[in-house]
Amino acid sequence: MLFTQEPKRHPTRRRIATVVLAPIVALGGWALIRLAGIDLTVSVDPGTVRAGDVFAAALVAALGAWGVVLLLERYTRSPRRWWPFIGSTALALSVIGPSYLADGASGAALIGLHVITAVVVITGFAPTLSVACDPRADAVCLPASG
Repeated sequence: MLFTQEPKRHPTRRRIATVVLAPIVALGGWALIRLAGIDLTVSVDPGTVRAGDVFAAALVAALGAWGVVLLLERYTRSPRRWWPFIGSTALALSVIGPSYLADGASGAALIGLHVITAVVVITGFAPTLSVACDPRADAVCLPASG
């Protein structure tokens, strides 16, 4: 019986797709919120959350998450085990802003935007992380096949 070695998977394409998809999904959520007639307002100037604000925030969050993923790969033995914990902690911290700066439907809608962006980012990066590796070794830690 002939066995062939499975080709190594490189996570860069999926990570790029995740970074691109996060702001797109956030903009879709923003559009649905606006179609529902909810004005996204906060108590700081300029006061109104616009599409560009949503896009920029989601893009910065996704790029920051990619940086965290790279750090996890470099300094931990089980990056995939740590990623959901770190991602959900970042989400919990991120909703503090809308909780204090917005009221009522606007606050709930902004928290919803944070949640949908976090879901895209957390689930987008998770499969790109290896289950276990030795970051001190010279070998590259690749995602587990399967």
